[in-house]
Amino acid sequence: MKKRWGMAINLDKCTGCGQCSISCAQENNLPISRNELDMARRVNFLELVHITNEAPYPEARTAFVPKMCLHCSAAPCASACPVRAIDISDDGIVGHVRERCTGCRYCMAACPYGAISFNWEKPKYDGTFKNLLNPQAGLPSKGTIAKCSFCYHIWRRERQLAVAAGNADINNVTYTPACVSACPTGVFVFGDLNDPDSELSRLVKDERAFNLADKSETEPNVWYLSAAEWIRDIMKFQRK
Repeated sequence: MKKRWGMAINLDKCTGCGQCSISCAQENNLPISRNELDMARRVNFLELVHITNEAPYPEARTAFVPKMCLHCSAAPCASACPVRAIDISDDGIVGHVRERCTGCRYCMAACPYGAISFNWEKPKYDGTFKNLLNPQAGLPSKGTIAKCSFCYHIWRRERQLAVAAGNADINNVTYTPACVSACPTGVFVFGDLNDPDSELSRLVKDERAFNLADKSETEPNVWYLSAAEWIRDIMKFQRK
């Protein structure tokens, strides 16, 4: 592939509305938590984290941080998996092959960002919610891990549509993950890191850009941006 997908997340634009997380859950058929036990065991691809600078009023500041899989080029989860169920594709996406997963959770232990969930129970979908399931995303399976894939199934669909329309060069096909489409304030910028003229390539060179826990040397393909120094200080070394 000629593309290397990545994302920039502008924390200064995030209002904490949660639309990204809701859209992600709906697109990827993630079951809705019904009680505290389910909340503790929930499968979550995108978590909205609330942080503060812990200063007294009026210096107190707060921010919301969307946390997800950072699709690292040197992903420790892929190295830890004994059955190669975690796959780093040549387009930069760290995917998960459900059919190979044995549920050992070595990948969860290896990930420094807490970006991988485990399906403790068989997912339950109540009432008419079953009618809203996305057949392209598949269903989570009990006893396996689950993680963000940058909505890879959407890109697969767009490439199939391009081929059906007679477009032989699928490398020109682009797509938009669910969280990006749902955000009302433009927090997320998704694009091709191999394209030097893309908005994403411009943002990752911005002086406000930083990688989460950058001392882990995992080479994330997701960057955060903020003009607030206290946010950068907290998030550079944030662990779940």
